[in-house]
Amino acid sequence: MKPCLVILDSLEYKKRECELKEALNGIAEVSFFYSKYENCITEHFAKMHCLGSFFQHIAYWLLSLWYAIILLCRFKKYETLIFINPIVGFFYSGLSRIFSNKKQISIGGFLFENKSSRFYLILRKILVNFCYKYVNNLFVYGEKEVDYYDLLFPHLCGKFKYVKYGKDFIYKDKKAFPHTKSYIASGGRSNRKFETLAEAMTIIKEKNIEVDCMVATRPECISLEIEKSPLKIIYGITLNQFGSFVEGALAFILPLKNISLSAGHMAMMEAMSCRRPIIVTDIPAIRDYVSEQEVFFYKPDDAVDLADKIEFVLENLDKEVVLSKVEAGKKLYESEFSFKALLVRIVSKSIGK
Repeated sequence: MKPCLVILDSLEYKKRECELKEALNGIAEVSFFYSKYENCITEHFAKMHCLGSFFQHIAYWLLSLWYAIILLCRFKKYETLIFINPIVGFFYSGLSRIFSNKKQISIGGFLFENKSSRFYLILRKILVNFCYKYVNNLFVYGEKEVDYYDLLFPHLCGKFKYVKYGKDFIYKDKKAFPHTKSYIASGGRSNRKFETLAEAMTIIKEKNIEVDCMVATRPECISLEIEKSPLKIIYGITLNQFGSFVEGALAFILPLKNISLSAGHMAMMEAMSCRRPIIVTDIPAIRDYVSEQEVFFYKPDDAVDLADKIEFVLENLDKEVVLSKVEAGKKLYESEFSFKALLVRIVSKSIGK
């Protein structure tokens, strides 16, 4: 077996290196490089309302670029590189093309969202085509995304492959989320439809059901109309605090746009790992991961249906109809969505096993 380098996206996996290598025994001879998405600088910018998101993006792009430079300079002996951290993979593949550094490269977690600015959209497509020209595999979250991206990026056709994702939510410095009242939680950024949740919570309040709905997201995801809604918006929650935020909630709501692109899988998995009831938009990308056995689905863009599901879950938190889904979700998470399970799938597919 030829040695390959796997670029992980959390320093927490260092403690489990022997366990992860054992899982890959017989599949590949692997070494690990550890990276992360956040540091004290990105966390500082995340708490800023004005231009905080812009500076946060710049900060973690620079952090990822630094990792890519280290990989390019110090790890030349590896011919096969597998990136669990897609941002580092983006910069490494771009630098490799510039410096004619031919390697076997696979990158997980590819996601390309449309933007309102046409110029920015075109620029991003140019960068994707340039950086990924010589990449071997681009792993996506949903099965239907393979055809979607093949059409969107014809020059990269054949590189997109579906791998069911997974993640462990173990943080050394886990931060608590304090809140004195009962609440239901929601959050995230990509492809969210918080408008539907805002309408649903308005209906809930009209029924005199007293519960806060806390939404952890970024300022650019929230319109002025949503700010005036019953939703309580929280900015600046870090990755190592999100789990505490979800765990302290009565239930977790995942409102998504009715599109083919995947989104919300990591947040949903964290809620599954925390044994929280989950209410999620019924779209194919989510059906790739869960069924009615584990979650409550609501119809896309249907605030009345979402409000009905929220009311039902809150009224039956201690009943079998809710508890059975929570336990089924936890069992599915542990068997299919752990990081070890993802690592085996993504390494196997990267080397053609």
